[in-house]
Amino acid sequence: MEDCVFCRIVRGQLDAHFVYVGGRVVVFLDKYPVTRGHALVVPKDHYRDVFDAPGDVLSEMVFVAKVVALAQREALGARGVRLVMNSGREAGQEIFHAHMHVIPYGTERMDRRPLTRAEGEAVAEALRKALERLLGASR
Repeated sequence: MEDCVFCRIVRGQLDAHFVYVGGRVVVFLDKYPVTRGHALVVPKDHYRDVFDAPGDVLSEMVFVAKVVALAQREALGARGVRLVMNSGREAGQEIFHAHMHVIPYGTERMDRRPLTRAEGEAVAEALRKALERLLGASR
């Protein structure tokens, strides 16, 4: 979808702090995080919400979200995680491209203030390294 912000990020037309790039999903940091390490799991193809996304894509999103949560625990010291997928305006969805929030708890509260470039680069790098270890160990 041409005007979708997440489609533009996936295509490399907008900047984001990427944590993971897989076959059908990508993970990047939320630009306005609730906590340090707040990440988004986003399908590469455009699906409006949970109702529109195929089951196999949703399954991959959940699997990747779990591995990201493990990386948040390892790299950032998270002690808990919240997985959220808002679907529909009434449910609080603001960007109409299916996505899952992976919000670590026990890390610094960010209260939706904009992520600086330096913060984003440092957190993304720490999560990428943890993901490499975790995904390498699972093979």
